[in-house]
Amino acid sequence: MSVEENLKVVDAAMKALNDRDLDRFESLHLNSVIQRDPQNPEGIKGVKAIRAGLEPFLKAFPDIRLVVERQFGAGDWVTQLSHMRGTHTGPLEVPGGPTIPATNKSVRMPSAFVARVEGGKFAEINLYFDQMGLMAQLGLTPQAPPQRKP
Repeated sequence: MSVEENLKVVDAAMKALNDRDLDRFESLHLNSVIQRDPQNPEGIKGVKAIRAGLEPFLKAFPDIRLVVERQFGAGDWVTQLSHMRGTHTGPLEVPGGPTIPATNKSVRMPSAFVARVEGGKFAEINLYFDQMGLMAQLGLTPQAPPQRKP
């Protein structure tokens, strides 16, 4: 497939997420897809595992919107710079941690991914986002002590 066709797959996935059409989102991934992200640096395998990781985030931020800033590709590889905007109005389940109750705070989280597309579907995804920045926007990080001047 051409780079342009691969970027259409990316566009379709972003539209499916913004429309909350998770079945359509799933259909754009190979069953054997691997995704690496800050919560899963070793990677998770399979579209069902990706969806299972995504659903709690969508419940915590039901109005979340993905906004594409730039995207480009080379061969089978595509990359995208984007950001997510939303309001934390539902409980956020954190893998291996406590559930974070709704803060009703609005957030803007930059994100980027580099992915390989095979036959019109995602085969490999490397997703990057600022978890600490998100926690800070939700008011969940400790404040640094004031700096002393020498």
